[in-house]
Amino acid sequence: MTEPLVMSMSPRAGGNSDHAAALFARSLVRPSRPVFLRDHRMEPCTGCGCCAEDGQCRIGADGAEELFSRLDHASGLVLTAPVYFYHLPSQAKAWIDRSQSRYMARQSGLRAPGAERLAYVVLVAGRTRGENLFTGIMPTLRYFLQIFDYRIEKALFLRGLDGADDFSRDRAAENAVRDLAGCSGW
Repeated sequence: MTEPLVMSMSPRAGGNSDHAAALFARSLVRPSRPVFLRDHRMEPCTGCGCCAEDGQCRIGADGAEELFSRLDHASGLVLTAPVYFYHLPSQAKAWIDRSQSRYMARQSGLRAPGAERLAYVVLVAGRTRGENLFTGIMPTLRYFLQIFDYRIEKALFLRGLDGADDFSRDRAAENAVRDLAGCSGW
């Protein structure tokens, strides 16, 4: 294991999720640099079922496996993401869907569970209200991260941050992210 991986899953460069990821990374005892999902080409799962045989994805060389490997080797994980229509952006969901091969490898005993690690989640929504605004995302992240032996320790749900600089102008949101980073002990 190395250090925690901080990843923004936003397709918009320099937006609120990126600012939240950067602030979280800077707030760690040993500051790090965030990774951006959008910097990696991601093909969607085609549902071919080939991974059911041996746990190997046949799609080939895109960024999915490289990022899965980074998850494998990190000591902890921070994911930040915007909320699009009550769920994750399409590239993030495509990446998550690609973990089906890892799930199949575990189900068939080709990949043994490892030691549990902690994950922190920051979700950023433009909407100011909506009872179920984050409800659909959390089970997806929880089951996705279980494949990689992560347990969501805490999640932060931020509302009303739509413009690219809204997070940077919201002291309460910034303090909440700093507090979350402090809780990690990393």
